[in-house]
Formats: sequence, C-alpha cells, structure tokens
Amino acid sequence: MLDLSTTPAQPRMIGGRWRVFFDYALIVVGATLNAAALAVFLLPNEVVAGGLTGLAVIARLALGVPFSVALLALNVPLLIMQWRLLGGFRSIVRTLTGVTVLAVMTEVLQPLLPAVTEDRLLIITYGGVLAGLGLAMVFQGRGTTGGADILARLFNRYRGWRIGRTMLGLNVIVYTLAGLLFGPEPAMVALLLSYVMSRTLDAVLHGLASSRVVIIVTAEPGKVRQAVVHIMGRGLTLIPATGGHSGRRKGLLYAVIPRADIQRLKLRVLDSDPAAFITVMTPREAVGGFNLKPQD
Repeated sequence: MLDLSTTPAQPRMIGGRWRVFFDYALIVVGATLNAAALAVFLLPNEVVAGGLTGLAVIARLALGVPFSVALLALNVPLLIMQWRLLGGFRSIVRTLTGVTVLAVMTEVLQPLLPAVTEDRLLIITYGGVLAGLGLAMVFQGRGTTGGADILARLFNRYRGWRIGRTMLGLNVIVYTLAGLLFGPEPAMVALLLSYVMSRTLDAVLHGLASSRVVIIVTAEPGKVRQAVVHIMGRGLTLIPATGGHSGRRKGLLYAVIPRADIQRLKLRVLDSDPAAFITVMTPREAVGGFNLKPQD
C-alpha cells in the first residue's frame, strides 16, 4: 500500500469539461513559459534550443526567417504524423494550441521582456529550467509544442523510452548542425541547455523521488506492522516469506515512506525486531494508496 503524504494532487481527479479546460490551461501556461525562456534567455543571446525550436532559431539566425514563421512551417509534417499515430484530431488541436501559443508569445514577449543576462552559465541554468518546466506543463496537459516533443512521445508510447532522455538524443542532430554553422561553442552551450531541460522535464513528470521504497524482512512481522502502521501512520503490504537458509517463516513488509521519515522508520523497526533486515530503494514514481494519522 502506497503512502500519499508526499504525492501531489493528480490531475486525473478532474473530470469532464473541467479536465479539458485544465488541460488547455496547462498547455497555454506551459507554452508561454517556454516562450519566455526563448525571449529572455535564448534568442537575445543567439543560443540554439533543441528540436524544431532549435531549427527555427537556426533559420532566424542564418537566413533571417522570423522565428514564428519557421516554427509553424517546420511542424507541418510532424503534425500529420501525430494525427495518424498519436490520437487523431483532438491530439492535433492540442499540439496546434501549443505550437501557436509558443510562436505567438515568443514574438509578443521579445519586445516586452529585456534580456537579463549574457552569462552562459545563467542562460543554461535558468533558461533550461524555465523551458523544461514549461514543456512538462504542456505534456501534463496532454499536448506538445511540436517538433522533438512529438517524436519523443512516439518513442515513449511504442518503446517505453523516457521523454526527457529521448529528446536529449534527438537534439544532438540539431546541435551538430549548429556547430557546423556557428562553431563549436554554441553547440556546446546548446547541449548543456538541453541536459538541464531534460532533467527538469523528467523531474516534473516523474517526480523528484522524495519517497523511498522500504523492504523489511523480519521474524516479528506483527510487531513491525504495529510500529509502522499504527504508530508511524504509514501503510504497508505484508507478504508471507520463508528464510532461504533457516527455513523459518518470516514476514516481508513493503512500504513507500517519505525520505524524511526513513531514519525514524529504521529506529521503530529495529526496536520491534533488532534482527530485522531493511532495504531502502529509490522509486521512479509512487501513485495511489492511503495515509493514516500517526500516534506520535
């Protein structure tokens, strides 16, 4: 049984029209944050982003094509691919929303928001985090901003690859082109920027691993269960087990515990059974379960 004390509220709790409204709000806000990252950090400093956004930046810098025009034009073939493989008309509407908001808001925000720094490290850090957060919100709204987002979602659906890492791999092609056109330094900056974006994206989508999986093997499962469930107020699953060496009956207890409570859990378990064997692991994600009130 999984503990929800550190699990954020899930958007799936929203249904019907409110869910649709919530999705589009996420897409609009996320695309606007991405546009702000471009307007404030990337475009003023001629930093190439990843995916088709990066190709649109290259077209702007090398050919003088307006960013919004290049972005919309480059997305047409991928929109057709998305329509055929990722959900049909509704999926295209969400992507068109993301792409349009990104293109329009980038052009709108550029004259309104001045560049705040020329420092490469600050551009990589803050620009990458802001852009990654924006993309994560768009994905949470079941949309994309086009380009590598669509390809990453295809690989995620059909191959199970993580979205952030897939985008990092796909972006290498764009960075190679940037390096050939503008020299090695812009490509190196763009690669680091994409790494920060992908890490931020995965952290938001898959959680910051603030919980830990705990597996306890004990000869006193009743006492340990009492300590964990009734005293600490944490749910767990009890599985009958047999010692491989001794052949004695034991209990295997599985729980997901907030990281801050791990040390207290160890003390409670060892007080109940000094011979207990405890394994602590980091989960990728924990969803569902319940939470009880602790007694202390």
